[in-house]
Amino acid sequence: MSSLLAFIHRLFCDESGELRILESDWKNATSLAEFPQATQCVQHIDFSWAPFLFLFLGTPVVMFDLKKSENGKAKSGSPSTIRMFGSFALIFIHACSLIINFLRSAATVHVYGDVIQTFGSIVAFVLTAACRNRGVGASGVLFCFWALSVVFGFPEFCHAIGIVMKNEAGSSVFYTSILFVISYVICCLNLLTSCFADSYGKLSKRECPELKTSFLNQITFHWFTDLASLGNRQALEMDDLYDLNERDRARTLIPAFDANFLPGVRAYLNRKANSKFILSDKLHPSVLIPILRTHKFMFISGAIYKFIFDLLQFAAPILLNSLISFIQDKNQKLYVGVAIALMMFLVAAFQSMILHQYFHNMFRVGMNIRTVLTNAVYRKALNLSNTARKNRTTGEIVNLMSIDIQRLQDITTFIMLFWSAPLQVCLSIYFLWKLLGVSVVAGLVILIAMLPFNGYISVIMRKQQVQQMKYKDERLKLMSEVLNGMKVLKLYAWEESMAKKILDIRQKEIGVLKKIAYLNALTSLSWACAPFLVAVLTFGVYVKLDPTVNILTPQVTFVALSLFNILRFPLAIFAMIFSQAVQCSVSNKRLKGFFAEEEMNPNAILKSNKDDVAVEIDSASFGWDSTSVDFLKNINLSVKKGELVAIVGKVGSGKSSVLSALLGEMTKKSGKVSVSGEVAYISQQPWIQNLTLRDNVLFNKPFDAEHYEKVLNACALQQDLASLPAGDMTEIGEKGINLSGGQKQRVSMARAVYSGHSLVFLDDPLSAVDAHVGKHIFENVISSSTGMLKDTTRIFVTHGIHFLKHCDRVVVMKDGEVSESGTYKELLERQGPFSEFIEEFLIEEATKRGRSVSFGEDGEDMEEILSAIERVDPAKKAKLQTQLSLVQDERDAMDDKLPSPPPSARTPPPPRRIDGAAVIPPSESANFVKSGDKVPLLNGGTEKPNGEGKLIAKEVAATGKVAWSVYQTYFSSIGCHLVLIFCSVYIFSSILGVLSNLWLASWSDDAKNIQTSEGGVDETNSRLLIYTLLGMGQALTICVASIIMALGMVRASRILHEGMLHSTLHSPMAFLDVTPIGRIINRFGKDIEAVDAALPNSIRSLLVTGISAIATIIVVIWSTPYTTVPLIVLGFIYFLVLRFYVSTSRQLKRLDSTTRSPIFSHFQESIQGASSIRAYHATGKFIEESIRRVDTNLTAYYPSIVANRWLAVRLELVGNLIVLFAALAAAWFRESGLSAGLVGLSVSYALNITQTLNWAVRMTSELETNIVAVERINEYAEQETEGLPNARAPKDKEWPREGAISLVDYKMRYREGLELVLKGVTAHIDPGKKVGIVGRTGAGKSSLTLALFRIVEADGGYVEIDGEKIDELKLQILRSRLTIVPQDPVLFSGTLRENLDPFGKHEDDAVWQAIQESHLDTFVRSLNDGLEHKVSESGENLSVGQRQLLCLARALLRKTKVLILDEAAAAVDMETDSLIQRAIREHFKECTVLTIAHRLNTIMDYDTLLVMEGGCIAETGTPSELMHKSGGIFRSMAKDAGLLTE
Repeated sequence: MSSLLAFIHRLFCDESGELRILESDWKNATSLAEFPQATQCVQHIDFSWAPFLFLFLGTPVVMFDLKKSENGKAKSGSPSTIRMFGSFALIFIHACSLIINFLRSAATVHVYGDVIQTFGSIVAFVLTAACRNRGVGASGVLFCFWALSVVFGFPEFCHAIGIVMKNEAGSSVFYTSILFVISYVICCLNLLTSCFADSYGKLSKRECPELKTSFLNQITFHWFTDLASLGNRQALEMDDLYDLNERDRARTLIPAFDANFLPGVRAYLNRKANSKFILSDKLHPSVLIPILRTHKFMFISGAIYKFIFDLLQFAAPILLNSLISFIQDKNQKLYVGVAIALMMFLVAAFQSMILHQYFHNMFRVGMNIRTVLTNAVYRKALNLSNTARKNRTTGEIVNLMSIDIQRLQDITTFIMLFWSAPLQVCLSIYFLWKLLGVSVVAGLVILIAMLPFNGYISVIMRKQQVQQMKYKDERLKLMSEVLNGMKVLKLYAWEESMAKKILDIRQKEIGVLKKIAYLNALTSLSWACAPFLVAVLTFGVYVKLDPTVNILTPQVTFVALSLFNILRFPLAIFAMIFSQAVQCSVSNKRLKGFFAEEEMNPNAILKSNKDDVAVEIDSASFGWDSTSVDFLKNINLSVKKGELVAIVGKVGSGKSSVLSALLGEMTKKSGKVSVSGEVAYISQQPWIQNLTLRDNVLFNKPFDAEHYEKVLNACALQQDLASLPAGDMTEIGEKGINLSGGQKQRVSMARAVYSGHSLVFLDDPLSAVDAHVGKHIFENVISSSTGMLKDTTRIFVTHGIHFLKHCDRVVVMKDGEVSESGTYKELLERQGPFSEFIEEFLIEEATKRGRSVSFGEDGEDMEEILSAIERVDPAKKAKLQTQLSLVQDERDAMDDKLPSPPPSARTPPPPRRIDGAAVIPPSESANFVKSGDKVPLLNGGTEKPNGEGKLIAKEVAATGKVAWSVYQTYFSSIGCHLVLIFCSVYIFSSILGVLSNLWLASWSDDAKNIQTSEGGVDETNSRLLIYTLLGMGQALTICVASIIMALGMVRASRILHEGMLHSTLHSPMAFLDVTPIGRIINRFGKDIEAVDAALPNSIRSLLVTGISAIATIIVVIWSTPYTTVPLIVLGFIYFLVLRFYVSTSRQLKRLDSTTRSPIFSHFQESIQGASSIRAYHATGKFIEESIRRVDTNLTAYYPSIVANRWLAVRLELVGNLIVLFAALAAAWFRESGLSAGLVGLSVSYALNITQTLNWAVRMTSELETNIVAVERINEYAEQETEGLPNARAPKDKEWPREGAISLVDYKMRYREGLELVLKGVTAHIDPGKKVGIVGRTGAGKSSLTLALFRIVEADGGYVEIDGEKIDELKLQILRSRLTIVPQDPVLFSGTLRENLDPFGKHEDDAVWQAIQESHLDTFVRSLNDGLEHKVSESGENLSVGQRQLLCLARALLRKTKVLILDEAAAAVDMETDSLIQRAIREHFKECTVLTIAHRLNTIMDYDTLLVMEGGCIAETGTPSELMHKSGGIFRSMAKDAGLLTE
């Protein structure tokens, strides 16, 4: 730089020789009059050109701002208008000065100066006018230009003032001086007005003021003060926060990112599709390059900020050198020392501004990266093909969003350190070389030796990180499944089994965390030792090379130490950025792998160009993935517009798969598929959103009240609305938890009808509803003559034989092929596969009903079938009738052989007994309100705690300071003794550090005396040895403390996770109903991640920086006691600002956490309903909703990062004032005997205080932020768990032996404040009886099941089983001694064997027997792995029928005395239903069986029926008695179901 300036001076000023800046020796000036002046060349060339060069280089930035601005023209009288006039005046003044200097033939330097200033004023005027017209209220470039003009013009201003004061009127120099004074005043005025932004109207309450404020306001973050002040006064809420700036909104960012990202993804997927080989992972589409391209300008500006900051760091050692020189040279005047102190302050303040602009910029980049990648992951997840979906569990994809994207976001603040840290190291070594010479090489050897060591550690750490993420994915995947199947888990009493599986995975994860802790300790040791070893070796070699010349004077020692301190940061940060880089690399690889996954082929389904054809499949074969065998083979199907086509077949024949193929959900291997029109899809397992019932029906369509009412009536939903607290505005829980299976299916049906789409796919939607409801829906919705969908094309998968004659065509599936198709009559007469299917159905009906099938509406169907058979083959009809008679005879014989059950041990005397069932009828005056079957079914309760119709509890952010009890919980989990030990060790290490520096200060003060004394060499060696020992002791203690703390915190993480897991698994269903699964997963994912990694780092960093800050203050006060008073004042300001900030920051972090959960809840919900979303072509709407939730989260996140910067700027000002006072005290009191060594030590420590205080505050904030994770975990860990504290085991170890069940005045409500759903039910069921429980939807049937298993506790009365009151028993024992086959066949990922016997209690033979008895043995034996066959998440690789039979196998394996069937056959075909009923008759004939039935024909041969109505038992008796009871409820239901004719 000096060479360049010398060249310029020679070129323009004809100067030769040494470069001169000042006119005289300013250090020895004796008065203000002799205060040095800059040379004419410096004033008119260097100082005049510098602002213009900056303006010239910054003009593109202003042009970019002008291009982006969307504001209107500024008002008249705005600050920019004043600056315009000022700039115009400057043009005139500089032009006049130029003319005068030209006319008086002044020195060329004056002319050059005036020319450049005139041009600079012209450019400034033009840019200011453009900014005013384009609405750029504040330009940083123009502000800096005016600031530089004022700073660089100050020397000439002083010179001009001197000339004017001499009053030499008439001299041309006099006039040019007056002009310059006026121009300088105008520059000051322009700078002053630049501190204010132009106004463009009043800001709305929520509009962010950031971009409408001045540049000075922005760089000091003063615009945030109002929000910080509000946060200090009250707990912030979302409504208090500013909206996001438009530049940070997802809708602005995503298009730019997609333009760079999507072409790479598409190119890879095309290449993959066309390649015959598996492509290397290295070819996966890049994630980082599109990010860099999208945000290149922000990365470039961040790099410029960091580069300037790094260069400015080396100004401090140079100024320290000058200060120590001033202390040693008593001849220099006081103001020299004061000037050095002020320069230190100004440089440090400028550094702070630059640094925090860098951080703010990079945090914004990180936030924007999270926005675009979250959207990319969400969009990809919705479009994953089946092949890819098999490899990607929900938990794993959630991890990508919650952890991997977060890691990429976190690395942005450190990304510049990859080049900045080596630059700082190189510059430090350069300056050290200039100071200490060749001895620096010794230290350099240490640095080079450290690199391979840390490189090796980083490689190992990377492997451990990969392993940790693998276990984390596995754990969250299982946790997600457990939460989704929690009700079934409780019914089977499998909580402990699942907890063990989760904890086994967690234990592996903890093992990896321990290894990472050791590796981090090793890394910390190496980087803690490195700077110190470099200093020791360098100083040692320095004094040994030339003992007489190389003396460690304070000037050498503390300038070197300040350079070593600069060196220490990049070396210390290497460990962290290596760790971050390793984590980021793993996350980057995982994201790349995810984006490389196969997507749904949008061209698989073509648009039909035939006018009369709605669906056409031409010779097509399909598989579930690209590698599997064809599941559907050679399918040919053509459906005309407006047709109703039914698809029938046995379980696993491929009925539902045909619909999946038409939706593009299966991989098309060959053939052609074309569809005409928009599709509506009703899946077999309905997908319900966590929205109001109305929103579920509308599904983003506009509300049409008349059409909506018609749809609700057609789908039989009006009666259900009456029982909901807010009608159709009632919120439906996740997965429709507060609706019965039938209600969910009807809501799904209503969604399809309301959509108005021309093509409707119905996947057996009537199986989950009562027979009369099914009939109503078919007639009013599906029917071609009377249904609302009569003008649409309908493809109807069904098991209901009686619907087939109303269909235009029937397609029969067998083994994945279309075996035949035609009209119902045609197929009957062909006597092909359809006829066989019908015959099996007839025989099964006879078996189940135990009587003739030829009556009722179904009877007409049977007669029609038999007539058709007779026409084709009379002999076959006779044979079939013979078979039916044999079945009936066998049934009667079996009933005669059933043994009478032994009497109950304790049977309360009933008032009335009917065929083994004793009942007390309900009061006739009771008012019945229909209640639902599910937990918690929303009824017309008087209390609505979450608002009218609100079910899902809003996640409430805690307010105020984090309670000390939270810290106590965490430290107790670590172990209080461990906390004390590592705190003590850290304090001891800091003491050793201070002692080593004090020892060095003393050594440097005595260095000259030691060097000249006789035993100087020995003294030097001993001092060097002690200094080395102190430093090594510090490094080793830090390492020991790191290990102790890391292991303690891993222990705490394990304990906290176990506590939350235990509490969650044993929490009541009421809690799980109102808590979204995404919210719970967020606690097990994000919050546990914070406790695993972020919280230990925060505590360690806070401890280190806090102790370091205290040590710095002590050293400064010890060295210069005169700084005590200002330091106390600054300390007060520091804690005042900190207190002001922490309350705001804490609440912002809580809001960030609570607004993050809905992103994951929505994400999980979307993945589960991906097929429905794609079918309705609603992907775009769901992506928009995801974007909205991300923006809401960022609305809370952005103020939190601004709060950090707002605080840091103010606290660093405090730190910079400490530097100022330390340096001023050293200068002011140098005559009082201060040694140069102590001054050097004091100021070098003070120079570090800014960074230390900044990190201390940041870590305080981080600790507050991360300890909230413990608070959130603790909140769930302390949730009320189900069961009673004084529960006991049954008196009989083999309980229940008989299976007698008594309900005595049993009352139940789902939550406090809601109405009773069971209202004083009293009944007795004798052992071994088969009891059917029937009733219309909402009658309370399933509530009885919940009562027996104590899923909901009694509100009055009690239940006894074999004389034991169940409310006194331990829940685990109670539930394990009862068996249920639930309505929803829930399976978990794992092997078939684990799904049947998770505790491993049974031998393989017993398991195989259960499989055989449930008629699954053929299927299981056909699998390659048999019992070890892997079941995918939620059992998706098995059909619904197979899943239901597996649930039956579970029941057969448990074989308890009480069996409950909760509508177990509702979702299966007749054949599967018959298998279930046959297995129950054969293997549970001595057990008490309670069946909740939709299909009345399944319980027509039962001993007794209980008919529920309004939460009471309305009727009881045998099926035949109730069938003929005039005006009876059951008779009415049987009539609706077609089992009875008048």
